[in-house]
Amino acid sequence: MNRVLLFLVVCLLYAAPGFGQVVYEDFEGATPTLNWVALDGTFDGAVDNPAPNFVNGSARAGSYTKSNMHAYSLFLTELPQAMDLSVNNQFKIQIYTSAPTQVLMKLEGPGGFVEGIKNIAVAGVWQEYTFDFSAQAGNTGLTKIVLFFDPGNEASGDTYLFDNISAVPAGPCAGVAPIAGILDDFECQRNATYGQPGWEEVVAIANPDASGINTSASVGQYTDGPGPWHAVVIDFENPINLALTGYVSLKLWSPKAGVFKFKLEGGASAPVELDVQVTQINTWVEYGVDFSGFAGGSYKKLVFFANAGVDSEPGDLYYLDDILLTAAPVAGPIEDFEDGANLGWAPLNNNTALHGVFNGPINNPAPNGVNDSPQVGCYTRGSSNFSTLTALLPEGIDLSDNPQLNLNVWAPAGATSVTLQLQSPTEGAKSVEVEVTATGERIDLSFDFSSFSTITDFERVNILFGPGTSGATTWYFDNLRQGQSTVDPCEGVEVIPTYLDDFECQRNVTYTVGGDRLAVINNPDVSAANTSLKVGEYTDPQDAWSALVAVFSAPLDLSIYNQLSVRIWSPSIVPLLFKLEGGTSPQVEIFTEVTAAGQWVRYQLDFSQYVGVDHTRLAIFFNAGQEPSSEVKYYIDDIQWRRAPYTACMVDFETEPFTVTNWFYFGNAGLDGPGNFTTAANPAPDAVNNSGTVGVFVEAVGGEVFAGMFADLPAPIAMPADNKTIRMKVRAGQAAGIVMKMEAGVDGAPGSGDVFADYNLPNQWQELTWDFSALPDGAQYNRITLIFDLPNTPAETRTYNFDDIVIGDEFCATVGVFEPTVAEALKVWPNPASNWMIIDNPEGKARQFVVHNSLGQRMETVQMVGTGNQLELDLTGWPVGMYVLTAYDANGQLVANARIVKQ
Repeated sequence: MNRVLLFLVVCLLYAAPGFGQVVYEDFEGATPTLNWVALDGTFDGAVDNPAPNFVNGSARAGSYTKSNMHAYSLFLTELPQAMDLSVNNQFKIQIYTSAPTQVLMKLEGPGGFVEGIKNIAVAGVWQEYTFDFSAQAGNTGLTKIVLFFDPGNEASGDTYLFDNISAVPAGPCAGVAPIAGILDDFECQRNATYGQPGWEEVVAIANPDASGINTSASVGQYTDGPGPWHAVVIDFENPINLALTGYVSLKLWSPKAGVFKFKLEGGASAPVELDVQVTQINTWVEYGVDFSGFAGGSYKKLVFFANAGVDSEPGDLYYLDDILLTAAPVAGPIEDFEDGANLGWAPLNNNTALHGVFNGPINNPAPNGVNDSPQVGCYTRGSSNFSTLTALLPEGIDLSDNPQLNLNVWAPAGATSVTLQLQSPTEGAKSVEVEVTATGERIDLSFDFSSFSTITDFERVNILFGPGTSGATTWYFDNLRQGQSTVDPCEGVEVIPTYLDDFECQRNVTYTVGGDRLAVINNPDVSAANTSLKVGEYTDPQDAWSALVAVFSAPLDLSIYNQLSVRIWSPSIVPLLFKLEGGTSPQVEIFTEVTAAGQWVRYQLDFSQYVGVDHTRLAIFFNAGQEPSSEVKYYIDDIQWRRAPYTACMVDFETEPFTVTNWFYFGNAGLDGPGNFTTAANPAPDAVNNSGTVGVFVEAVGGEVFAGMFADLPAPIAMPADNKTIRMKVRAGQAAGIVMKMEAGVDGAPGSGDVFADYNLPNQWQELTWDFSALPDGAQYNRITLIFDLPNTPAETRTYNFDDIVIGDEFCATVGVFEPTVAEALKVWPNPASNWMIIDNPEGKARQFVVHNSLGQRMETVQMVGTGNQLELDLTGWPVGMYVLTAYDANGQLVANARIVKQ
């Protein structure tokens, strides 16, 4: 009798197309309408609805408990006759779960199968899900409804409630395939799964203001909830592929000005937030942000905050449309000269004598496949070796999405390079120099500014055609444009031996233990404490003594660089252990503790008391000695050996430990910024300064009275208690007052202000002394600043040489390449030599060897690795002549030298 009743019910259901709906199961009868079979797991029958809401107010619902031994726990019902999908092919089901998950609905039978999967983003509430099976409208062989809850998860065994399985006629969107990248257009591309909050607050309505950039028929209405941080959450279930689709955009109609916040969260990665300013109200405006820089993160949720941080008011309604997740848009040209010049190009400071003439857009004199555009820019250099063409950027430039600038150039014969500068009022000029690969034809140059992509206030662009050269040559240029970086940012980057790993270009160490748990990812928390774009992500296993171990090819030399510095982002306060091991020396352990969770902190460990050890491994233990309940992710960056504070010689330009080249020019016209500082052979060695290499400061015409430079040192300058003076040797073509300043004090140490010393022996080396006795005993400073000839400005370019910056009564080792001292400890053979030479180092004292030619120019620097007593010097390609070979110990002190001859 029951089988007959079931057959009659099914027949009645299949008669329902005339009424616009077929209800397959609603659990409202004494028994379920369909014969549900749990081949895996358990069908619990109909149960009382535990939480009726506006989606499902029914009294009863079906209950199914998934098997915890099957990834796809099979639960189905079979109908006595095939389903008719010709009209009713939009299948709806209401589901209540205890945790976010997914549901897979499948129709199958002799006619094959069709299936769809939906994310369940909100637990503890009834929600309705619709599966579009209109593509199977002609399939008359589907007889089974199969449900997979939490598909793909073998371990789960949760209970799921489901109800009101029905099929309704296909609407205007029937058969419309989802378009990748469209999350929601509130019409036929409704591909987003809204989480909590959002699923109740966002509803599709008729467009209340079909105008401007949005004439869509339907849009989303968002009712802002109470408090300042009510949000709309879109849940992706799986990590978002930000590498391909990292640009989020939407159209917004806002009744209020303020901040609209975009946020990525979910997964193990630290949340990321990007803001846009809403200034236009009561109209449709498109906003977008680029998250592609965070590709590699495990983000599973996209969140929107309307009027972020401000308490909402009753009735606050916002309208959303066309929510997209796509690739970042390609920026248009900044300058292409096709309709005249977009920018106001002019010589720097309008000084045509020094910086040349912009000849305006002209007809392209040499079109080719690289650039066949009709109009190009034309520029003739001035008399300055750093002749500069400049233009104001009226709308600034945003490098966050497109950090590369490209420029099409025609260079004259003999040209070697082009420097592109972006000028910031707060950060100064940022320069990238690119080699000219061909002259007399159109070439395209790429300038990678990704290192400066966080600077947001660039206001001017400068171009130095052939910097450092002379001659009023003419150049053609065109198509200044932005794009995503195609340049290897590490190309040409010199290895810094003291840098172990910055997870970008200085990757100078090999990991053994723990290396398989270390990955390079985008910085999940870019902040002032760590502006790096890439960092290391270390997944600490669930035990007490796992470590990340770095190995070295030779024993560590801690004589100068003995301060281990590392940045760490830890999710909680845990103990840290840094351990030196390997070799024959006893193991060394230094414990510390995470000082602040959820942010980048730099830790510096002092290993100075272990000079002379022969360790070959460094082990870093996170949460040392503690066993966590699960695996934990830590982020690490900028692992390097730093030197102890300066207490004697700071700069001598002769050996790597005492050579500082990161001087930053300021107030110096077109020379501002890094990259313009150089060293040179001593132009006039004498008894005061007989060293081979000196520093050079060039003061340009048109600069400020305070033109100078500063250097951020690799270690602090430590002021002694007994003699707070600093000496420096100077040589210039005229008398000048020279200012030295101590800045960037450690732990709040006060800056020195301007301290003067007078140079009064033109064209001679003179040692000057600056008195810093007003500074506290033991005060430390990370920056030294030099201002030459304050308060005067030169009428012509001036050059200053300086050398041997030293603290108190100490001294720098003098490298006298013109009067070398022969030392018994250093022997070379054969001498004269043709292509190679052997250097004897019998006591192993020398760690670095430097070769200068007879003009004092440095030819070669060779570092002694390990404990060998001989070193081969390659002379191939050297001009015939005499050279001076000098040797230095691990402290940078001169220990020996000798004359050598190349024949």
